[in-house]
Amino acid sequence: MRLTPILLFLLGVPVFAQLGRADGGTGAALTGWTLGLQRVQPSLSASLDGVRDGKMSLVDTDSDLGLGRDGTPFGALLEHQGEAQGFQLTYDSARYRGERTLPRSIFLDGTAYSAGTLLQTQAKVEVLEGLWTYKFVRRPDAWLGFDLGAQVFRADLRALTLTSPPRSQSKRSGWIVPQVGLTGWSSGADGLLESRVYARYVTYRGATSFRYGVDARAYLYPKFGLRVFFEDGHAHVPRGSVEGDLDLRADRRITGLGLVIRF
Repeated sequence: MRLTPILLFLLGVPVFAQLGRADGGTGAALTGWTLGLQRVQPSLSASLDGVRDGKMSLVDTDSDLGLGRDGTPFGALLEHQGEAQGFQLTYDSARYRGERTLPRSIFLDGTAYSAGTLLQTQAKVEVLEGLWTYKFVRRPDAWLGFDLGAQVFRADLRALTLTSPPRSQSKRSGWIVPQVGLTGWSSGADGLLESRVYARYVTYRGATSFRYGVDARAYLYPKFGLRVFFEDGHAHVPRGSVEGDLDLRADRRITGLGLVIRF
């Protein structure tokens, strides 16, 4: 999915549309509900080193497990925009699969696997996000807002040794990550084109999370359109912060293409 040229085009057109508006032109701010369905291309890399709840972990999802995207999953968006406030609810899920002869000895949630073991792993990551936005700068065709919300992560990991003796292991984990940030929005072509950029950052007891993204929409009809977006996120939980003696690093990137309907 080559999204970069499409994204740059969709983001640029509203800007030129604004330049082309006559002085003193007015427009009605877009309000109401939007429903979206999208197909996403996610990537995820993470490393764990240390002890949590008395269980040792020492693993890198790239160099040790070789986890890569498995399929192209779908996601959903529900959004409401008012004059001064907005709300957004999103859901995405992704599956990853890896099969590799371990280059070193690792630990997965207290279970040891020695170097040379042929290990097959499967992972599923689900993300649900709720976000409230207060628009403190408002114009007919643009606004700037303060974001406040939370992301809920749920991850399932299964590991199976393909060498003797066979062993299987499964682990389910969950996290809630607060979201604080800013979003800028603009529209053009009488509301048929929309673009937004956002950045969100949170830190707590030394743990940090930062993500940013762009989202562009072009409506073929006033109620039905195309959405393309990109997001990049990074998180670091050092030892002694919120996960005990565990050091956790994670990078997550998403590109997506979907349909949106206003109602």
